[in-house]
Amino acid sequence: MKNHYTKTVVVLAALLFTTFGFSQSYTDGVFILNEGLIGTENSEVSFLDTDGTLENNIFSAQNGGMALGDTGQGMGLTEDFAYVVLNYSNEIKVVNRTTFEFVATITDQIELPRHIAFFEGNGYVTNWGDPGNTDDDFVAVIDLATNTVTGTIPVAEGPEVILEKNGKLFVAHKGGYGYGNTISVIDAITEEITSLDVADVPSAIKLDDSHLYVLCSGKQAWTGDETAGGLYVFDLSDFQNVTVYPFEISEHPEFLGLDDTDLYYVLNADIYKMELGANALPVSPFIETISNGVQIPYGFNKIDDKLYLADAVDYVSAGKVYVYGEDGSFEADYSVGPLPNSFHKYQEETVSVADFVLSAIALYPNPTSANFYLNTSEAAKINIYDLTGRLVQTANYNNEAVSVDGLNAGVYFVNIEIEGKTTTQKLIVE
Repeated sequence: MKNHYTKTVVVLAALLFTTFGFSQSYTDGVFILNEGLIGTENSEVSFLDTDGTLENNIFSAQNGGMALGDTGQGMGLTEDFAYVVLNYSNEIKVVNRTTFEFVATITDQIELPRHIAFFEGNGYVTNWGDPGNTDDDFVAVIDLATNTVTGTIPVAEGPEVILEKNGKLFVAHKGGYGYGNTISVIDAITEEITSLDVADVPSAIKLDDSHLYVLCSGKQAWTGDETAGGLYVFDLSDFQNVTVYPFEISEHPEFLGLDDTDLYYVLNADIYKMELGANALPVSPFIETISNGVQIPYGFNKIDDKLYLADAVDYVSAGKVYVYGEDGSFEADYSVGPLPNSFHKYQEETVSVADFVLSAIALYPNPTSANFYLNTSEAAKINIYDLTGRLVQTANYNNEAVSVDGLNAGVYFVNIEIEGKTTTQKLIVE
């Protein structure tokens, strides 16, 4: 049985030590997820702003030294929140996207989670389940208003990256501990699934308004069954209309970047650039990265006018990030946490959630000895918790005073829900 009481205590305890601390603002730049070393609880997030200033370990910095978790596999951003998917911890940490202050932990019905996407107020998280069972992989459906799992969608083995477009969820089945060769297309409303066949090990997917791009790495030579990789371009209006760009059997490309005119991928540590709609794969690299010191590419993305390449270095030490301009010029490199694996920036058009913002909601007077108001005329549902996480009072706010006459003097947390979105504020009763 799920322990809601324990979860509430965890959330409110985090709020207690973050409420009194300094809140940074992470709004103009790129988040870097550092996977960390499995079994060490040293996953972290770095932030690189547009001026080129790097701040490492922003989660622990904004949460009183709290550990993020073990093996940060994926990350997703909505208008208000960031969701860090922690594989070995079997959890998802929810934080305020702007301040990176802790909000909640989701653990119920989460088992070896990988990546997250969003649609109409729900989060969709790919899960491997029991690695010894090839038939129990699933996508968990999370109600973002309550941070609870409301259902699961069974899928093929080894679901990895998940993206959403027009109510369709696209899941790459890299294969888990095996080797996958399909893409699941899930209708988010009906949960009906269509399967698309691709080459072995679909390791990266991207979407634009008209096409799905799937990069398959193929099986490596060390498997004893080496297979060729391939780039698949599916027409979103007709999945039967697909263009395939084959690689040589000894070539195993990784990662994808996409902008309005070009695709980017990584092969043999170099970055390749391919015009959308080209007749063939490029024959020479766009950027040769070894001269910059790149050792083990571990993540890549194109965001705005920059190319970001993550380097695992030796899989143990601090990782590195290399930044290149759109013209291929080297701009800078940075030391980050162990195993940087992905780069993220909130893109407004990618998320289908309500646009009502609760960041400015406040209680007044605070402290109070009799009652309080909200600084909004919107109707709200109010739950008041004491420091143990016990619900002590509820109220429906309609621009009228909320009485605290029945509460003892002390510190409380007021959870405010408006139009399906929530925020929590500290209240002092005198």
